[in-house]
Amino acid sequence: MTGDSTPTRLKPMTLALASVAVLAAATALLPQTFRPWNVSPIGALALFAAARLGFWQGVGFVALALGLKDLGVYLHYNFEPHFPTWVCFAVYVALGWLLLTKTENPAIIAAGTVGAGMLFFLATNFVSWLEQALPYGYSLTGLGNCYEAALPFYRNTLTGDMLFAAALFGAHAVLSRAYFPTERVSNAGQAQ
Repeated sequence: MTGDSTPTRLKPMTLALASVAVLAAATALLPQTFRPWNVSPIGALALFAAARLGFWQGVGFVALALGLKDLGVYLHYNFEPHFPTWVCFAVYVALGWLLLTKTENPAIIAAGTVGAGMLFFLATNFVSWLEQALPYGYSLTGLGNCYEAALPFYRNTLTGDMLFAAALFGAHAVLSRAYFPTERVSNAGQAQ
């Protein structure tokens, strides 16, 4: 050991998050009978990686997960990637880095997760309406119809985000107390 604890400190979490990124990508290839549409760990991965490792590491893990997912979906279903989705997951990273870095408070983590999912829903469906993926028409009624039709997908996105965020942030809180005390989040100034 060279005395610099940063590389040693990051190795267990880096390996764990790389594994989660690969598993997140693999979930897109599961048959729908095993995975409801839009239930994915990628949003939670983005929030968690940015909150616990930093902004650029969060971007890296999300890019890895999305790149593998999009490649698999393209090869398996011949469905091409959609660039606005990548931008929206970058928003997850930014929110994780800005809002969740210094907290283990479940209410704050839940609020950040819901907020990120809501922004994702609003942005991706606005782009869908602009591109007229389905013929809703360029009107406020058409935009409202687009958002209304997307609500079932948002419920599943929110469910996936909440479940996976709870698992990642919860596991980190437990493991950092039990096995990796240097990984603990500073709790100065926050209510427990």
